[in-house]
Amino acid sequence: MIRFWNITTEKKEYREQVIRLYEEAFPKEEKKPMEFMEQLEKEGKMEITAIADGDVFVGLAIFMVSGGTALVDYLAIAPEKRCGGYGGRAVQAMLRQYGDKKLIFEIEKEDDQAPNAVDRRRRKAFYLKNGLKETGLFANVYHTDFELLTPDGELTYEAYVAFLREILGEDMVKRLDPKPL
Repeated sequence: MIRFWNITTEKKEYREQVIRLYEEAFPKEEKKPMEFMEQLEKEGKMEITAIADGDVFVGLAIFMVSGGTALVDYLAIAPEKRCGGYGGRAVQAMLRQYGDKKLIFEIEKEDDQAPNAVDRRRRKAFYLKNGLKETGLFANVYHTDFELLTPDGELTYEAYVAFLREILGEDMVKRLDPKPL
């Protein structure tokens, strides 16, 4: 069974695996400093979790959380565990665990000219297959164009930016400089 273990308070033994996968899986320009995320976690605004199947580490999920909203900030399955159904099982577990919240996913916008165009199409199809819906919203954040998905397909750009501001603060939001597309 897929579980999310907080690496600060529940399963500290997964901490190094989470940090290593985080460093390997995401482009430099999209990563927040781990110290910053750990501070947000201390403030109750972020959850840094290991994804495990039983006692086996399979990936990471990092959530921004406040009130009735949670944003999947980072999701990655360990390379040796990919194509084993863990991604879909993790998304399904998120939908169950955060079912009482507005759950937001940011995915790279489909772009036929992008060097990873095939990966972007495959990822979007994966999320749609696993219960997420298009909101029709696109935003440029971290100098990257994202599409926003939710389980119900409902979200406003204003609510999205207000959530980022609530979690990250005005200074960080100014640095991220989110823009609707």
